[in-house]
Amino acid sequence: MKSTFHRFMCWYDAYWRRKHKVEKFDELLSFSFERFSGERKVMNDGSWVEPGDYLAIIHFNRECFTNSSAGSQHYIRNALRFRKLLLTSFRQLARDLDQHEKLVNVKVFHGVSWLPPHGEKLGFYIERLPDSTLTLIRKFYFTVLLKVFFPHVSALGSNSIQPHAYWLTRESLLKNFSVEASAHELASQK
Repeated sequence: MKSTFHRFMCWYDAYWRRKHKVEKFDELLSFSFERFSGERKVMNDGSWVEPGDYLAIIHFNRECFTNSSAGSQHYIRNALRFRKLLLTSFRQLARDLDQHEKLVNVKVFHGVSWLPPHGEKLGFYIERLPDSTLTLIRKFYFTVLLKVFFPHVSALGSNSIQPHAYWLTRESLLKNFSVEASAHELASQK
């Protein structure tokens, strides 16, 4: 049976997603949209994001993990399932990029996660968030999310949680996740 706190966190998650107009894309990904308001930032592919550019903020759908194995002994299986979902979702995103009205103008996809930094080979620009009050709040929030929704992951040790910003330009998405990129990857594995 789910605890009262678990039910509260489910309610809060749904409320927060409605408030921020988060739209489901597929089983794993949802997006909210906003204009970039920081200083001009150079991305790892040589392009940049400037104030006013359209961003798609990446959100993971926790519901797709409800069938994950709860035991810590299944951590590798769950991690591989997440990797497969992630690759499938970004490939679908590359295919559908110009078909969704709100995605047509997106210059950069952006998200903040507790996941350890990885993904540079697939075009992500990753930066550790600086120590600040907001980063401490994010650390606390990610710790709560893990304990409530993924206690088996939390049991592995949440002391190392460090939020990172993930950036993926439109060009890097297409270069690394398009049908052509997938075909090239398959050919290179033979």
